[in-house]
Amino acid sequence: MVVSSVMFSESAVALTAPETLADRRPVQAGPVEPGFPIDYLGVLWASAPGDDHGDDDRGAEPHGAVRFRHQGAWGPWVPLIEDGAAGPGDGDQWGSGLVAGDDAEAYQVRGVPAAAGGPQAVAINTTDGPRVAVGEARRGTAAAMASADCRSRADWGADESLRFGADGAETWPPAHYPVQVATVHHTATKNDDADPEATVRAIYRYHAVDNGWGDIGYQYLIDESGVVYEGRWSGTKSTSCELEGGDASDFAHETTDLDGDGVLDEMTTAAHTGGANSGNLGVALLGEFTDHPRTGGEPKAAAVTALEDVLAEVGHRHALDPTGEVLYVNPVNGDQRRVDTISGHRDWAATECPGENLFGQLPAIRTNVAAKMAASDADSAPAVSLSSPADGSTVSGTDVAVAATASDDDAVVQVEFLLDGSRLAVDTDAVDGWATTWNSSEADDGPHTLEAVATDTVGQTASAGISVTVDNSSGAGSSTPVHVGDLDGSAVAAKNQWYASVAVTVVDGAGAPVADAKVDGTWTTSGSTASCTTDGSGTCTVASQRVRKSTDALTFQVDAVTHAALSYEPGANTDPDGDSDGTTITVKKPA
Repeated sequence: MVVSSVMFSESAVALTAPETLADRRPVQAGPVEPGFPIDYLGVLWASAPGDDHGDDDRGAEPHGAVRFRHQGAWGPWVPLIEDGAAGPGDGDQWGSGLVAGDDAEAYQVRGVPAAAGGPQAVAINTTDGPRVAVGEARRGTAAAMASADCRSRADWGADESLRFGADGAETWPPAHYPVQVATVHHTATKNDDADPEATVRAIYRYHAVDNGWGDIGYQYLIDESGVVYEGRWSGTKSTSCELEGGDASDFAHETTDLDGDGVLDEMTTAAHTGGANSGNLGVALLGEFTDHPRTGGEPKAAAVTALEDVLAEVGHRHALDPTGEVLYVNPVNGDQRRVDTISGHRDWAATECPGENLFGQLPAIRTNVAAKMAASDADSAPAVSLSSPADGSTVSGTDVAVAATASDDDAVVQVEFLLDGSRLAVDTDAVDGWATTWNSSEADDGPHTLEAVATDTVGQTASAGISVTVDNSSGAGSSTPVHVGDLDGSAVAAKNQWYASVAVTVVDGAGAPVADAKVDGTWTTSGSTASCTTDGSGTCTVASQRVRKSTDALTFQVDAVTHAALSYEPGANTDPDGDSDGTTITVKKPA
């Protein structure tokens, strides 16, 4: 689950989404106008434990049906089918999947079973309400934005207030357990969904408020394009995929020791398989994959591929056997059941979920997940180190250069830079090397840690860290010695002659450019000397005398760098481009 993006530097931005509008009332026989355009409608009621929720009579309406009115005209009756999720209880409530209203002005429900206890209808609109703040992320300029293949809760617009009751208490605080199995679902919502984020918000409201669960029922959801959505709140804010370069690796996992058991990376319990939710990963594909002629369909290939990627990543992370069976043991009550490691919801309960068209693909999905996990095992993790600033150095100023070197047997796709454990920036293109700049004036004076985390094409990571000291009290530049940070040569033709020029960049120990540094050097081929003084970018240029074209190359050597306040450390000279050793560079004549 790797993001397609560019480098993001730190800049706060508020995230907003339309406020969810909802109208819940007892089911009635006649038409109902909720007072807003209906995006979705759900019907739910109390049911006795052990009720068979499967739909064997596919041509009938065993759970009732709903129809919608648009501009005065009624549409066809749509059968209600069961929601893909099952909450903390075990069969004490039946809920339909959300039926798309497509901005209807009214709805009507018929045929609810006589045994249904207190049936309720919920009309939901997640697109037309006033925009409200749903979180904050950090990003660069708008030009730096790029599409991502995942969405955090803030990205898709989760209203976190829905997780709390009227008394201000969290309805369902997160709990975390080791992952034992994974269960595949469908959401029983419409196919060919033009606004999947709005659909996820509707499911969230329906599960959190109307079902009374306090949150959405799945750990992950996947739309038809293969975008992965963060589901159940894990206890800590995840990284925005759209604005911060997140890769979904922090979705649904305990990233800090919230429960105090000393164990990290456990899965957050969700509400998708009644009686077997703890230690059970729930992944739901948006859509309905039954063979119902009016509402069912086939899952899109992109969605199935993303499902396999999620299962492979989680399987590798938690050492699961995707083609095997396990004895699932509920860590809360000790109940046991032997199941496939990757199963469908209907393997656990009498339900249509995840629909026969998706359920029938599970054998192939298990095989593909195993292959992806094997490929990941065969690939080595990347290597990474921080090259600037120097470990133990003192830094200051608004533009401290932070750089890393990273390599992999396939490819490195991003390097994330952390300051004291929090994201500083993400670089995904390495146009100027794996690098960013740090405004150290925003940090307190004193010791800090910098870390680089490299990620390869299969999601494996490696990290390296250093310690630095921030000292902005004097307002001066870095107290570390200066050195050459780059030499770039060029050749210029001049009739039957040519000459060479060399741009010299001087930096301090933190990698920040140093102005007013005098560079002295020698053109070793001729013995002539040259000097220049760096400007605000830390760079200056020296040029050779003209030579005949019979001279194949000219070599320039840095002899000294002098600065009024900083000393020169030639042993630290470097060149990230690799076209010199940081002290001597050879320029070939023009072709």
